[in-house]
Amino acid sequence: MTSGPPSPTRVVGVLLAALLLVVAAAACGDGDGAAERLPALELPRLDGGEPLALDTIDGPAVVNLWATWCAPCRRELPDFQEVHEQRGDEVRFVGVNIGDRAGPASAFLDEVGVTFENYLDFEGRLSEELRTATMPVTVITDREGRIAVVHAGPMDVDDLNSEIERALAGAPTS
Repeated sequence: MTSGPPSPTRVVGVLLAALLLVVAAAACGDGDGAAERLPALELPRLDGGEPLALDTIDGPAVVNLWATWCAPCRRELPDFQEVHEQRGDEVRFVGVNIGDRAGPASAFLDEVGVTFENYLDFEGRLSEELRTATMPVTVITDREGRIAVVHAGPMDVDDLNSEIERALAGAPTS
């Protein structure tokens, strides 16, 4: 029995799986079992406050990459705000806008009700360092500030809480 060319759905699924493997490999360290910290990038704070050197973030932390044009980002950011309100004393929440200017990014956050700290990455350097090509992307660091989770795609309250718990417990998730 012969089969024709793979369906477009199958091709997209294979490409997505390959992309997720690349993302996971980028987050899991250099092969010696030691997870990496966030890259050494300094980003300006969206509200004009002090810039942030990403590699100095001590864990645990949730770092969410988002953009104003990203519909899944619009849907997930209120959930991130909800978890931030519940767990903000336990886990640091950091948003990183990719590619937008400060005015539109601030207006977007006001519209969706986000109050946790946010930074600008107009050139998309963090996306490049993490080797991600999609939005949103969420990075969760463990208690020592090592990357424990790199999640490509949207997350809801349950997903986010589950991944935070796994990162805090030290369970491998990437």
